[in-house]
Amino acid sequence: MMNGQDEREELSRLRQRVAELELAEKAWRERELVHLSLLDLLPQSIFRSDLDGRCVFANRALLASVGMSMEQLRGKTPFDIYPRELAEKYKQDDAHLLKTGQAFETIEEHRVLTTGEMIYVKVIKAPVRDLRGEIVGIHGIFWDVTSEHVARQLSDEREAHAAAVRELSTPLIPIADKVVVMPLIGTIDSTRANQVLETLLDGVVARQASVAILDITGVRDVDSSVADTLVRAARAVGLVGAKVVLTGIKPSVAQTLVDLGVDLGSIVTSGTLQSGIRYALQQMHPA
Repeated sequence: MMNGQDEREELSRLRQRVAELELAEKAWRERELVHLSLLDLLPQSIFRSDLDGRCVFANRALLASVGMSMEQLRGKTPFDIYPRELAEKYKQDDAHLLKTGQAFETIEEHRVLTTGEMIYVKVIKAPVRDLRGEIVGIHGIFWDVTSEHVARQLSDEREAHAAAVRELSTPLIPIADKVVVMPLIGTIDSTRANQVLETLLDGVVARQASVAILDITGVRDVDSSVADTLVRAARAVGLVGAKVVLTGIKPSVAQTLVDLGVDLGSIVTSGTLQSGIRYALQQMHPA
């Protein structure tokens, strides 16, 4: 049993402990206020929700986007804020995160409630864990990436269009069993030269062609680069057991090839596409 002196000493220790805890709590609250103030300075929308999807915290950017105060938003779920289709998507994302316990990032459509505008947002979500490691909620950050997303889409569309144009500019047409024709039109640069070789080789192998006709009637200029492409094509096709017939050689083109000192080697030449086709068919069906 404690005497009066012991009781006073114990009471003093308790008061000191309480004072220490109050100071620690004050310091913690001050740090929290600093952190929250910093979050309010960020242009990205930041939130925290509980396991049922109810809002626990939102920074100033997010509050501005939904047109609400923290008091109005606290306790609400996405179904109370966004169109049902969007809310269902957010619910599915949260369910996946809670199931796996792994943070994730994605790009998704989002409606800005204050303007009604549909935008693309980059979203990063992660679980909130307590001291025992148990998941007690979700926090995340998202921001507008519409301009970047649209630019990427346009870039992909341009590349797809360019690929389609390249394919159309280097068509490989089967005209008979084991005979294919590639009519070349326009300008042949290094990129298109590689496309010609790739398409020609793939087509010859796929169709087991014996003769490949390259018609250059529509080629604007024949320079050393074009001549090199023709020679490379002939050699590559020869390696897979086929022969190249070069047609559409105008007198000026022939003179250019002579001036360039191009050795056409095993390439069979013909003035017109018709005569080239006739030659190829004779090779397939000799008299």
